[in-house]
Amino acid sequence: MDSIFPPKLTADIPETEHLPKYKEFLFDGTVTLCVGPHRRRIEIHKKLLASISPELNKHVNNDMKEGIEGIIYLPDDEEKVLALYTEWAYTGEYAYEDDKPVVISYGSSTGNPTQSKQNPWQNLHMHLQLYVFSDKFNIPTLKKLAGSEFYQNISPVVPQTNEDAVGLLMVITFAFDNLPDSDPILKFLAQYASWKLALLRGREGFNQLILTQAAFMKELLVNLTGLPTKPMPPHTYPHLQPPTRPRRGPWD
Repeated sequence: MDSIFPPKLTADIPETEHLPKYKEFLFDGTVTLCVGPHRRRIEIHKKLLASISPELNKHVNNDMKEGIEGIIYLPDDEEKVLALYTEWAYTGEYAYEDDKPVVISYGSSTGNPTQSKQNPWQNLHMHLQLYVFSDKFNIPTLKKLAGSEFYQNISPVVPQTNEDAVGLLMVITFAFDNLPDSDPILKFLAQYASWKLALLRGREGFNQLILTQAAFMKELLVNLTGLPTKPMPPHTYPHLQPPTRPRRGPWD
């Protein structure tokens, strides 16, 4: 199987080439993004938004209610994702670090936690959410950047714990639920799952993935290593077992 770790994608990423000069949009008015089920409002300059995404441009510049009122409703997207998107739209970059560390006990005799580490899976999930958002609204520059951040952040991770298994399954499930089957991240994650099959096998989330995601199952099987020897029928069917030579007596 090929290495599951992709080549670095950071070189020559056109992070800011799509951005207009500030004077071209600062005095052109804003639109309102109503985000999530609670419709939290984010203001962003109309011309900037339209220049970044052909899909969002259709929402902004039309004669329908959204275009006339200058309000775009995004009920299925999270506030954090839109905050990162807005940060990138104005600066050409974004930064995200999960603020919920995972505390892990390493067998201290006192029973107290001896070390804490940052949870990598929430970070990976957020990069993947931004990647999916960029795919949905056709923002290739941001999609490439978010994909690069996802690959760079997952490369040093070596899943070992129950928390790692839960986090990995969360990331895989989100990706297969929201990306087209042709997306290379899906193939990568299926390969990653085959690499950590012993950690994932038998877990509810993993079983659900196998039952509901044919693309995941197909790619997983492609990357599994088969048995080293031919399987034999169970012992409950002795007539199917290979013949054995009779034991020789001392007189033979």
